[in-house]
Amino acid sequence: MSLIKWDESFSVGVKEIDQQHQKMVAILNEVYKMVSANNYSDSGIKEILKELTDYADYHFSTEEKYFWQFDYDKTASHIEVHNDYRKRVDEMKEQYNSQPRHDILVDLSIFLNGWWIWHINHSDKEYTQCFHDHGLY
Repeated sequence: MSLIKWDESFSVGVKEIDQQHQKMVAILNEVYKMVSANNYSDSGIKEILKELTDYADYHFSTEEKYFWQFDYDKTASHIEVHNDYRKRVDEMKEQYNSQPRHDILVDLSIFLNGWWIWHINHSDKEYTQCFHDHGLY
């Protein structure tokens, strides 16, 4: 697990979504910084868990709006992947709320880095052509 440095290899070719991905990478890097600095305050952990949920929901709703608008052929499977993410983060929040433990940030950081890097570079790049075909850049 390490800081993620955004570069053009992460781009899906849609400015709005690339900006949202950059914001999500910044949030992931905040989790990493908290782990690295052993900054395990209860309020900080709850805040980052909320931000991860809220911003992901905002981002996913943007993508899903375009899926429906453009009749993207992988809409159902992509939304299922989004829902799997939501479920996993919700499970981690529930675990933390029922039994607060600081090492949840380590688990969270490992999960998030792997999930988002894979998701952007694989699942999200699959819709680029569809979005471009509909004039979205």
